[in-house]
Amino acid sequence: MKNKLSAEEAELKIIELQSHLDEYEQLIEAIKGGEVDAFALKTNNESAIFSIQTVDYAYRILVENFGEGALNLSEEGLILYTNHYFPELLNLPYESVVGNSFLLFIHPDSKETFHELFKNGLTANTKGEINLLIADKTIPVYISLAPLFPAVSAVGIIITDLTEKKKQEEILQMKNAELVTKNNELQAFAYIASHDLQGPLRKIQIFISRLSEKEINNLSENGKEYLKMVQDSAKLMQELIQDLLAYSSTSTAERKFDNTDLNKIVDQVKDDLKEELNDKHASFEATELHTLNIIPFQFRQIMQNLIGNALKFINPAQPPHIIIKSEIADSSAFNNVKLSPQKKYCHISVSDNGIGFEPEFNEKIFEVFYRLHAHTEYKGTGIGLAIVKKIVENHDGVITANSVLNKGTTFDIYIPAT
Repeated sequence: MKNKLSAEEAELKIIELQSHLDEYEQLIEAIKGGEVDAFALKTNNESAIFSIQTVDYAYRILVENFGEGALNLSEEGLILYTNHYFPELLNLPYESVVGNSFLLFIHPDSKETFHELFKNGLTANTKGEINLLIADKTIPVYISLAPLFPAVSAVGIIITDLTEKKKQEEILQMKNAELVTKNNELQAFAYIASHDLQGPLRKIQIFISRLSEKEINNLSENGKEYLKMVQDSAKLMQELIQDLLAYSSTSTAERKFDNTDLNKIVDQVKDDLKEELNDKHASFEATELHTLNIIPFQFRQIMQNLIGNALKFINPAQPPHIIIKSEIADSSAFNNVKLSPQKKYCHISVSDNGIGFEPEFNEKIFEVFYRLHAHTEYKGTGIGLAIVKKIVENHDGVITANSVLNKGTTFDIYIPAT
């Protein structure tokens, strides 16, 4: 006959059994929640390891750490499951979300759209944009729905927060609106420059011309000098207006791109500057250049300005020598942080052996009206390189300048090749 337990021993045994029961209940809940995939049991003073072979364990871990909302909805739209991302997006506790209708969190203006998406999502993959609403806060989201039948009577939803994307779109729209306004201002300026400014200037030039032809002998030497200064100033003003018109037209002109051989453009510019090239005994070196999808007349302006500068800012100690090269390669091949990664560029370099300038002016020379030299030293309006930069930007490209004083300058142009 077995010995009976005393009341005290029986009470201790009950406490021990209750402790094991609590432990097993916690283990079962952990298994259900996917927190463990193995557990140990001690029987007859020996430990045994039992593995939980759950196919969806890794999947649950992945979904819980997803950077987007993941939900399962019943056919009635109740939230059966959600990862932690979705409640955090709503700024609500987890228990306030699970078990509720998904419609509770949808903006009234988006409910009809969601009904249609959900209806389609019961039988096929579908996606669209809706707005969530919580505590008077609207959250734009992109949702992808997929039926989970027949495995589970539910619909799976992936939710992507579009708040930041919408903000960027608004900023882009504002920038585009500003750009339209600036273009309209440029067009208005071009009209004023071509009509209101050039009209009076032409009259001034006519009267100066008449004075030079008919009254020049009646003027003193000082008077003749003053007249020449006025004549030079009027000519400079006309050049300035024409350059400003050219600068404004680079933004407002219709952009017609065409596959163009750069060799032909360079040959045209050389022909235009033939007399000056001969007068200054300039030598010209151009390797076989590439064909690019560009705006031909604008690229001709680029070459006209850069080659023209090489002939203007010459080193008195030697005749000008101009070198033009081009190569096509991935952006990673060029040491320029402004280039887009994973993109091919055509690199065009225009080099000369002129007077050059200090490296501190590498960026400033592209500013409108910026001049390194006085009008008395070198003619010009200080707009030419600003026009060049604007044209390069019209082609989604980048231009830089590298120069050494008394050694020469190289302009590097990068234009997308694809």
